[in-house]
Amino acid sequence: MVAKVNATIKLSSRINNVIVELWDVDVLVDDKLDSKTVSHSGPIEFLFSIANTGEFNPELQLRVFSDTQEELYRSNIDTSISMLNIDKATGFMEHTTIEFGTIEL
Repeated sequence: MVAKVNATIKLSSRINNVIVELWDVDVLVDDKLDSKTVSHSGPIEFLFSIANTGEFNPELQLRVFSDTQEELYRSNIDTSISMLNIDKATGFMEHTTIEFGTIEL
């Protein structure tokens, strides 16, 4: 099952480039699922397979870093996607998109 994470990045005039990372947050070790470099304000989208998280209900978080690896932002954890909500007959999942809203830096 493929899921989607959306956010809008608003960069201030003092920030040129950031790295936006999608993480699966776990008790022992967090797993980075994907990352993208952003050089201007606008929407960003991550597509990922829930099966690649190794969990039925991944805890997803966005983290934003400067180009010098300074952490600038960390979102709340979202747990709304769950493989347990997939209809066994159709494969349809009620909720496959997470909206993290606007991240202003």
